[in-house]
Amino acid sequence: MEKYNYKGLNIIIENPVGSIREGKDSKGNAWRTKFFYPYGYIDGTVGADGGEIDCFIGEHPEADSVYIMHQLKSDGRYDEDKVFLGFLNLQSARDAYLAHYSTQGYIGKMTSMPFYEFKNNIYKREKK
Repeated sequence: MEKYNYKGLNIIIENPVGSIREGKDSKGNAWRTKFFYPYGYIDGTVGADGGEIDCFIGEHPEADSVYIMHQLKSDGRYDEDKVFLGFLNLQSARDAYLAHYSTQGYIGKMTSMPFYEFKNNIYKREKK
């Protein structure tokens, strides 16, 4: 794992560009993901799933907004959030998400917010 500082956020990169993650879903079907963007989590945060907040890092650190994919489970219920830092717009963040999944079935609502607002709020969440 690699540590990365993104505008004052400590990011732990679990999957660098080109790495592959694979496993089996709850039904025993094999899956495999090749990473086109660095992927990891924001250290010291707590996401809706109780783990750290997951994030992808884009190629534009000057980007002023953060994009959040409210990912769904295969049955359509809310699962967790995936955060996109360093993306220029909602569409590029959505495209990055889709580059890592073989189906659109996990796409939930996407929201955006200014980076400063995101940074000020992510450490305020408490583990449920």
